[in-house]
Amino acid sequence: MMTRNVNHYGFMLVLSIGGALATGSLAGAADLSPGQKAVQTAAQQGLYSFVMFYRSNDAATQSVHQTLTTTLNQRSDSSIVPVWITDTKEKSLIDRFDATRLPMPAVAVLAPNGAVTTVFPQNVTPQQLEAAIVSKGQATCLKALQDRKIVLLCAHTDQNRSIPAGVQQFQADDMFKNRTQVVTLQAQDPEEQKFLSQLGLPTNSPGTVIAFMAPPGVMLGKFNENVSYDILAQKLAAAGKCCDDPNCKHHR
Repeated sequence: MMTRNVNHYGFMLVLSIGGALATGSLAGAADLSPGQKAVQTAAQQGLYSFVMFYRSNDAATQSVHQTLTTTLNQRSDSSIVPVWITDTKEKSLIDRFDATRLPMPAVAVLAPNGAVTTVFPQNVTPQQLEAAIVSKGQATCLKALQDRKIVLLCAHTDQNRSIPAGVQQFQADDMFKNRTQVVTLQAQDPEEQKFLSQLGLPTNSPGTVIAFMAPPGVMLGKFNENVSYDILAQKLAAAGKCCDDPNCKHHR
């Protein structure tokens, strides 16, 4: 099925119905296609990859490519990767995005950590391209959610603040530890202000504020640092994201 963009609480989450996009894995270096090599090289250099899928060199393709080059040539953090949709050498990269079902031309944006930040079908504006380059905190959360992980984002207003006890207990639980990722950032970091605002997290509250998210992009709740393990487990179970076991203690 097609990759979809869904906005939850203003947080753009790229959802994958199939497993390939969620894992985002690449083949061994010797097996990489030219497109995959370009994406890998960009990631190693800390660059975003703007993968432009196209079917023919028609007016629409030329327009999108012109927008890409005009916008991104002014930046030092991005790379354009053109991929012809009928190129059999690029099958793995094409299949990763189910790109044959996308209206052409289409642009998929990958952060250096492998997170897909968005997909633009048919056309794109300079403003959309700029917005596709997200903060490190947002890219980390996106990658975890796309890897089917539960995310506990802790935004600290004090650099010396530790991860709240309830979050630590949740992460240590045998039921959750292998599928939970705790992401920490500084609430006052200018680079993260837009992301925190999209999530609706205050940046001037004392202590630590927490955003609790589950795949594919469900906001389970926002809490202060006193949130307990029990509350987090209950919220997860209430959303049906705990497990598939009807006898699970968190469903009782």
